[in-house]
Amino acid sequence: MKAIQDAVRLYLERATGVRAVADRTRVAGEYPLLAVAVREDGTVLVDGGRQAEHTYRVTVTACSDRNRDGNTALLSALTPCLLRGVPMETAGGSRVLHPLDVRTEGEELTFSLELCVPVPPDDSSGEAATEKMETLNFSV
Repeated sequence: MKAIQDAVRLYLERATGVRAVADRTRVAGEYPLLAVAVREDGTVLVDGGRQAEHTYRVTVTACSDRNRDGNTALLSALTPCLLRGVPMETAGGSRVLHPLDVRTEGEELTFSLELCVPVPPDDSSGEAATEKMETLNFSV
């Protein structure tokens, strides 16, 4: 989830020029400001159990100034940027996430993202996991 939050935050900051931070970050006196929060909405196995499709709900909150005037205008200006897609760098390369169900509700802009990733193979022996934990916890 942190990777998705960072991807959305960095993309919005580059696309709009408005400072964007992870939600619950303390930033005093800097306006305008966007705060990005992400939560997992669910996971579904697809492709015969070989892949997992994660659905994330993203919430963007805006503070245009100290009095919070013009927040709706600032949020509605984000929609065209989001419709282009959100680039995300991963270990396997780069991909573009496409926001779904973009809507402005009061002081927040919300949308969902779906990310499909391979399910790691089952290690039924348990030997490799034990060895790794032993290495992590007992190596001197």
